[in-house]
Amino acid sequence: MSKQQELDAKGRWVILDAMQDGASLLAVGGENYPGISPRNWLDARTRTLLLDKLRAALTAGEAFDGIVRYGAAEFAVVAKPIVSPDGKQIVGAYGIFEHPGRPTPDAPVIGTWQWRVCKQTGKNLGDDASLWDDNLFKIYGIDPATVESNRGPAGEWLAKLISTKDRDTIKLVIDSGISVNNRSRHLLSYEVVYGYGSANPSKKQIANSARAYDDPDYPEAIMLRGFSREVASPQKLITPGLSPVSSGLVTEAIFALSTDRAFAAIDMQQEVTFRTSAKWADFGLLPDFEGNLAALAHPDDKFSFEHHLASAAAGRIGPETATNVRLRTTAETWRSFTVAVAPIGSLEGESRYLMTSLAPAGKGA
Repeated sequence: MSKQQELDAKGRWVILDAMQDGASLLAVGGENYPGISPRNWLDARTRTLLLDKLRAALTAGEAFDGIVRYGAAEFAVVAKPIVSPDGKQIVGAYGIFEHPGRPTPDAPVIGTWQWRVCKQTGKNLGDDASLWDDNLFKIYGIDPATVESNRGPAGEWLAKLISTKDRDTIKLVIDSGISVNNRSRHLLSYEVVYGYGSANPSKKQIANSARAYDDPDYPEAIMLRGFSREVASPQKLITPGLSPVSSGLVTEAIFALSTDRAFAAIDMQQEVTFRTSAKWADFGLLPDFEGNLAALAHPDDKFSFEHHLASAAAGRIGPETATNVRLRTTAETWRSFTVAVAPIGSLEGESRYLMTSLAPAGKGA
């Protein structure tokens, strides 16, 4: 990001996280930042009134709630540390300043967590290996009493609370972080299920700041600590020094195991096919096909097939609704397939990208 002007944080909550060599700026009000320098980006008034108080909260755990003068004006200043669930590590700080008596927005809900794992295996160590504070349970909309995994909240978190679209990426990034163990601060962002197990679960986007620390009681382990907060949209992943296995390889493995069907990913806007699985060619379809999938359809099937794809893109039908279509093969013959379609992401209910599953007719979709 390019620096255009210094940030005036008056009346807006500022969030910092702890790094090995100081602090980084994550948010000013509703604006999120990828861990930038608070001293370089905050304006002089914010630095004078708030930044030193936040640094004291970060380094010594000192909270502040009082009046501070800046020039001829007085400001009410609040600064608080963000502390790990066991109370042993300060992982961030947040604060705000405003003229006394003026209303301020509610403080952000910031939930902290810690997770002790073996350096070699990545498995939990100790009965208290995974801990969350009350705010984190509130962010996820779940009752602590309902956590049943023997891995503590961390087990529930990965298996149930992270949306499937982000689960592979986050799992592989975390495993890489445990393996590399470089003590750098990492920023993650992912979609979660809010109110899992309730009658009306929904989705939230979460931003997460995480670091690895030593645990003197468990020299064979590392203690992952950090904090999470809700954000309006996905944030950039910052993972210095990590080389996680690509989440795309998970998809490749799924494709490889699907011996009874082929898959094709299509771009409805450009009318192109940008990915096919190995079975595509095995079923006699054109290898390395990059064109409009509907163009392969038999003339008598083309209109209905295009309508089916458009309905899937508009969210009017789901993958449970399949259609039969004859497609042209490399032998210039027609082969009948049962085709099911699922959206790859959506924007306001519309999906530009679709994944299609094609099984020879009679074998299901």
